[in-house]
Amino acid sequence: MNEQEHKTAPILSHYPVIAVDYENLDATAGDAKFLSIGKSTWCKEDFSAKVFRWAEKGNRWSRQGEELTLWRVLDLAILLVATINDRLSYLNEFVQNPQDIDALHDFLNDNMSILEPRINELKRLLKTKEEDTQSEGCPNIFSFATSELSQDAIIAWLMQWADEKYAKEDSQLHSLAQDFLRMVLGKSSTYEIHSVNVKRQWKNIDVCVEINDNGFLIIEDKTSTSTHDGQLERYITCVEDEYKNSRENLYFTYLKTGNEPNGILKEIENKGYRTVGREDIIACLRRYKGNNVLVISFLKHLEKIEEQTQSFRILPVKKWGWYAWEGFYKDLENRLDIDSWSYVSNPSGGFLGAWWHFVEMPNMSKAEMYLQIEQGKLCFKIYCGENNHSEIRQKCYELLMSKLGTNSDGTSKHPEIKKPDRFGAGVYMTIAVVEPENLFGTTTVDFDSLVLKLKEYQSIIDLCAKL
Repeated sequence: MNEQEHKTAPILSHYPVIAVDYENLDATAGDAKFLSIGKSTWCKEDFSAKVFRWAEKGNRWSRQGEELTLWRVLDLAILLVATINDRLSYLNEFVQNPQDIDALHDFLNDNMSILEPRINELKRLLKTKEEDTQSEGCPNIFSFATSELSQDAIIAWLMQWADEKYAKEDSQLHSLAQDFLRMVLGKSSTYEIHSVNVKRQWKNIDVCVEINDNGFLIIEDKTSTSTHDGQLERYITCVEDEYKNSRENLYFTYLKTGNEPNGILKEIENKGYRTVGREDIIACLRRYKGNNVLVISFLKHLEKIEEQTQSFRILPVKKWGWYAWEGFYKDLENRLDIDSWSYVSNPSGGFLGAWWHFVEMPNMSKAEMYLQIEQGKLCFKIYCGENNHSEIRQKCYELLMSKLGTNSDGTSKHPEIKKPDRFGAGVYMTIAVVEPENLFGTTTVDFDSLVLKLKEYQSIIDLCAKL
């Protein structure tokens, strides 16, 4: 809040010293416009924290803006973190309404993607400069051991510790290994594990585990790559042929620490595999209370990937890295019927794209219009299976422009949808674009508004398909 804005709000006697333009930081801010640390309302010698709210109806600063002592802000943060971690703090909190406690935990779990980046930022800021320097100066083995063979090794090593003969060697590591193996199997804590024998690269399978007397598990382990050449079906056949008469319980797991489209994961599950993701592994490893450097390093490695993946929620689009774009597309899959997303190569270096809403165009055999985000800009594209590509491209472009609608003054309702600098030629062609700043804005993304905009673009394509 600047000096002039404060002067125009005489009812607000809290005087900001440090302020945050919160409306542009949090897409769900609503009437909360600014956060402030400044001179308090009750005493100009004290400092307090305040949320400034704007009452649109009265066109004025709202009297409902909260003001708290600085330590009370921290107490609220402590209460929230303790509740998330299901622990008690020094505040001696108690459950006031037991009938709502499950709903509260469900809400926190559903919104961890929003809460966790903020908690991680608190962790970072709470480090002393010395700790931060030490942390940066401690290399993580998994920053160098990035291959899938290295990940195979840590997974195989950890699961071997699940054998009960290692319980006395390191009880905490043994307990973690048993939890990890149960998680991979999809078993509850009551599932007993006695003997474990881990093998690698049997029949070219990444990790194989003999469990007790009658269980056999295979793990197809992936970092950033995906399946290929029918390998998953082939592995099932190999295992069934080898163990159909000797082991009763056969388990097949696809473990992925990178990001993957939901459509591919569903296909893998349909082939008979249980899918285990990075989030599942992190949740398991976080329960470990020991000090084994390999476990801790692996957890930190995965947490860093997760933090980068979720960074799209708190960074403007221009600062999104590769993982952030993957995180965005994974989130978009839960909001729209996305066909898929992947890397698309081209002479310019390629991009990470997502495509969806393929609609067949009338009187243009084998021509479909669809939407595609190209790591920034949105493209209205067509797929053209016929030879007269340029003619169909022009017809589709003119049809799209005619369906944008006009305002009462004759201007377009969608001036952001523009003709590309040049038309391409081929089977897949862009006929119109929306630049990144017109799609995402220039600050953090308001995802609800973005989804509504994308649905509106889908509706325009639907109009193009009507005769």
